[in-house]
Amino acid sequence: MNRNLRLRILLTALVFVVAFYRYRPLPTPYAPCNIGYESLNLGCSLANTGTLSNPFGVLPTGLSAHLAPLFPWMVSLLIRWFGNGPAVLYTLEFLAAFTLAFQLSLWPWASRWLGMGFASGLIAAALWLRVGFVLDSEWETSYAALLMVILVLCTYRILRKTASTTFVSLTSVLWGTLFLLNPVPLLAYLASTIWVVFFSSVRRVQKLALIIIPLAVISPWLVRNYEVFHHFILIRDNLGTELWMANNPCATFSFYVNRSAKCYDHPNETLAEAKKVAAAGEYEYNEAKKRDALAWIRGNPRKFASLTRQRFLAFWFFSQHGIFFDGRHLPLGILILWTVTPLSLVGLWMIFRTDRIAAGLCLVWMLLFPPVYYILAFTTRYRFPLLWVSFIPASYVLSEAAQNIWCRLRKTYGAPEAPAQSPAKLIV
Repeated sequence: MNRNLRLRILLTALVFVVAFYRYRPLPTPYAPCNIGYESLNLGCSLANTGTLSNPFGVLPTGLSAHLAPLFPWMVSLLIRWFGNGPAVLYTLEFLAAFTLAFQLSLWPWASRWLGMGFASGLIAAALWLRVGFVLDSEWETSYAALLMVILVLCTYRILRKTASTTFVSLTSVLWGTLFLLNPVPLLAYLASTIWVVFFSSVRRVQKLALIIIPLAVISPWLVRNYEVFHHFILIRDNLGTELWMANNPCATFSFYVNRSAKCYDHPNETLAEAKKVAAAGEYEYNEAKKRDALAWIRGNPRKFASLTRQRFLAFWFFSQHGIFFDGRHLPLGILILWTVTPLSLVGLWMIFRTDRIAAGLCLVWMLLFPPVYYILAFTTRYRFPLLWVSFIPASYVLSEAAQNIWCRLRKTYGAPEAPAQSPAKLIV
């Protein structure tokens, strides 16, 4: 094992340890059921009744497709193993922290494989930890984020024509698994698959695997939803409710501002709304809310455009209260975010000149993952799975700048007889 590889492994382990310590689980007195999270309520229902039902804590509303099934299923396993007590939430915090630490320790290698250098991923992970994002262990975001990074690397290898059919098949299984955690990446999947199928020379059997296997993975859930609701539901059915919460006469761009202003009635918080779900059925309730939201949007195009603009800014520049560029004193973490987002575009342009596949895959995710969140009330966990596509390219710019400065300093002040490599070059 050469010196550079040993150094990379050591730095990878350091990122993992620091990240896990930063987000290590803390004891909690709470049990998972009926504490306000639909994801946990569904897990409790599956553990206790054997059905995915009753996502809302205020009232039983029947069988549900409110969320994708994989995370509630994981919660149900923990409840069966540890009982309905604080150990479940502690374990969820442990798993989320472990998954996050693994993801951040993967960033340097991902950055290197995508042509941006090991140092760029290290810088990205360090900046991520400095910002100090909140880790929502009650949701699927940590696991979805890790799968997204892995799938980018797998797709990159497939497009490079260095993947076996077994590798492509396993990649396809990961796509299906991701959809059962969160269906929002569907557009990015479609774009990536079209790229592989129509614009690459990958073998036909591999192209078919990318299409058929993800569908096979999610099809049992699709069939279950059709049997329960007698309508086709693509993974989850809560879009209508979320759309109405974000687009109504008193709505603001932020979920938390809307909640504090009592700008919506959600069946997880309002008994009257939960009764409507129980009476009409979950699918019909969401369809009614969707019609109300679309009617309001058609009647208020300027207000909708303004809310969409604010949600776009909130998604990319992280503000819960509408403070974007107003000159106030801001925390360092917010300033880092405001720098990283535009700098990532510079990084994508730089990598495009040397590796168009890597740049193209990053751009696919940057363009096609967030659009649905531009029409929904903003909350920070929506951005969490896509942070890698901002931090790694932005850190590539910083890494290249640091190396250029190092070279200029050596040139200006004269190189020693046996010049050492720059710190960045040692771990590229």
